[in-house]
Amino acid sequence: MHTTVPLREKLLAELLAELEHHARPIAERAAAGDRLAALGDPRAIAVDPIAVPAGSFLFSRGNRGQAREVFVSAFRIDRFPVTVAAYAALVESGGYDDRSLWSAPGWAWRRREAVTAPRFWGEEEWKPYLVGNHPVVGVSAYEAEAYATFRGARLPTEAEWERACRGSDGRCYPWGEAWVDDACAMRSHGPRSTVPIGAFPRGAGPGGVRDMVGCVWQWCRDVADDADIAERDPCVEPAGYAADAHRVTRGGAWNNLPWNLTCTSRNGYPPAARFSNLGFRCVLPG
Repeated sequence: MHTTVPLREKLLAELLAELEHHARPIAERAAAGDRLAALGDPRAIAVDPIAVPAGSFLFSRGNRGQAREVFVSAFRIDRFPVTVAAYAALVESGGYDDRSLWSAPGWAWRRREAVTAPRFWGEEEWKPYLVGNHPVVGVSAYEAEAYATFRGARLPTEAEWERACRGSDGRCYPWGEAWVDDACAMRSHGPRSTVPIGAFPRGAGPGGVRDMVGCVWQWCRDVADDADIAERDPCVEPAGYAADAHRVTRGGAWNNLPWNLTCTSRNGYPPAARFSNLGFRCVLPG
């Protein structure tokens, strides 16, 4: 029997309320999110960017003691990481064969490795990661860039990511200065996998951006080197570096501990890395 439209909308609303109910245990919230995905979670394919105004903020580039106030131009950043359902549009539209979407190193890598979809795609043993409203994982920096181009967007610079995560007050976590239990997916809290977007309402950051830390490391546009921080719009461009130079990821993931789940948490991976704790989000002009 088919679910009527009014009944479906009612069920969607009820499940979303369960997912966002911070007093419920994470296991219950995650289960509600997965049921929401089965009904067709509209959030999973929505383009819902958060506006981040131009301004200065304390930019740290990780926990290396290097910090200074920098200026970043206005931009808009996805409220949530890109989901499995959203990324599927690239796969299903033939995007892996569309040269115009790929950088030169990305296209060379895709052809050399005969890549036609994210790692784990369609594999039964990875089913817990392939739920429509979970962050997509198993995508390289090249694939993330191609999807962003497909969307008419791009990956955030490291400075843009950090600005969206911590705002202008130099906070330690997206939600404030002090650690809050049950604010993000991490080791020993939540399943040993990704979770539905928005499953941690306590973790909301400035302006309503969500899931900035925990669940998945997030690709940025920059190369992960030790260059000095620039004064305006800092970005260590991949051009001029070796094609396999490590790229910046930010935010920590479901298998990290609290010390690595801050606004300044930083890691670097080869651009061809395709792990189960590695995703991304996109930015648009302000």
